[in-house]
Amino acid sequence: MTAELLINVSPGEVRAAMVEDGILVDLVLARGHRASLVGNIYLGRVTRVIPGMNAAFVDIGTGRSGFIDLDGARPPGEGGRGDGRRIGDFVTEGEAILVSVTKDASGRKGVELTRRIGLPGRYLVYTPFQKGVAVSRQIGAAEEQARLSGLVEAIATADEGFIVRTAAAGATADDLAADAGALRMVWESVAEAQPRAEAPALLHAELDPVLWLLRDQLHEGVETIRIDHPVKAKAARDFCAKSIPWAENRIMLYSSEEPLFERYHVEDAIERALSPRVPLKDGGFIVIETTEALTAVDVNSGGYVGRDSAEETALAINLDAAREIARQLRLRNIGGLIVVDLINMEGAESRRRVLDEITDACARDRTPTRVLGLTEAGLVEITRRRRRESLAQLLTDLCEPCEGSGRVRTVETVALELLRALVREAHAGSPGTLIAYAAAEVVGALSETLRPALEEAAAMTGRRIVLRRGQDYARTHFEVAVGTEP
Repeated sequence: MTAELLINVSPGEVRAAMVEDGILVDLVLARGHRASLVGNIYLGRVTRVIPGMNAAFVDIGTGRSGFIDLDGARPPGEGGRGDGRRIGDFVTEGEAILVSVTKDASGRKGVELTRRIGLPGRYLVYTPFQKGVAVSRQIGAAEEQARLSGLVEAIATADEGFIVRTAAAGATADDLAADAGALRMVWESVAEAQPRAEAPALLHAELDPVLWLLRDQLHEGVETIRIDHPVKAKAARDFCAKSIPWAENRIMLYSSEEPLFERYHVEDAIERALSPRVPLKDGGFIVIETTEALTAVDVNSGGYVGRDSAEETALAINLDAAREIARQLRLRNIGGLIVVDLINMEGAESRRRVLDEITDACARDRTPTRVLGLTEAGLVEITRRRRRESLAQLLTDLCEPCEGSGRVRTVETVALELLRALVREAHAGSPGTLIAYAAAEVVGALSETLRPALEEAAAMTGRRIVLRRGQDYARTHFEVAVGTEP
């Protein structure tokens, strides 16, 4: 299997695509003014304690209060579930508390918070308030778990803790010690800033999106890392030289006139990832529908009739679907509870093979994913940790005209697509002013919230950009022209 990491840096947005054997398997998006807050550390102010929910709201200075439940509010070492304690035992209104973000805001829900601080590095997570060493369960070999645990225990002091990440498999003692030292320095800066800060205040922000992607998404199976921005490519090489030495020489600056994601057919794959229907290789298909409570996946045979018996046909389609479902969960970043309705199989051996196939395919997911098994109704239950917005939530809005039964691209998504079109036109077209015709709401976004991205596009192309409201333009429709406007 060949794997490549493609990183596209465009005005207002960074996109990273993991491509394995020419197939898009993972996509991560980071938008400048809407970047993920997961991993950020804040000195927050408790604004409201809700005894009936055993939870509290905390102002962290982002304009929308975060949410902390009983487990998140309980300091490390302060008992556990079932001890009868309540949220009011740990936080009071008006109190300033140190918290980190564990899950981004989604829909009507604000960010989720915890007092159990963890600073992630390449190989380790530093836990200043939790003593001891824990090892990721995704490091399967018991011998490797024991080796890593021993190495980190020798590094850790009596009053600190570490979690060994999956990426640490095969790491040397020097690798681990360097990572631990860097994390201690970050924590020292947070601890020093806390007494001087006035809540709400940001004390520590996660890495730049490109560097975060390299730290958390890169594995040694990735043969090439292509980045289409010279400044970001240099920053990536400098980061890898210090933190991931084996990857430094795999970073390549992509400088072709053809956009990176178009060259590798990623744009088309993103478009397909927004469709509920996904074709399978042998003629079957799956349908993916997400609600607030869960995601339902339905497996269908379509036109496939290629086996001698109904049982063999069902088994073949279900095995094909198992691999595709695991890929789609990663690609679409679907979290929470997933329920899969397979084509019915009578044989226990057939059901076991399909469950094993789903489990093996999900094991390659870097986001913790568990296959819980078959229900009495013959449905496969899967849980996948939800920390960031799904691809559909990032790229689309609920469609108001159809009262939520469909989705339409967000104004932000269309505006950023328009900026990419302007950059392409500047490279391919004749000299002159770039004129963009778009819906009023798209022009409004580029003139206000996305103004920095518009200015970045103008600087990148060396052209003047003029925005024009297209009469009766639908949100997703825009046109680009070159003119001589003063």
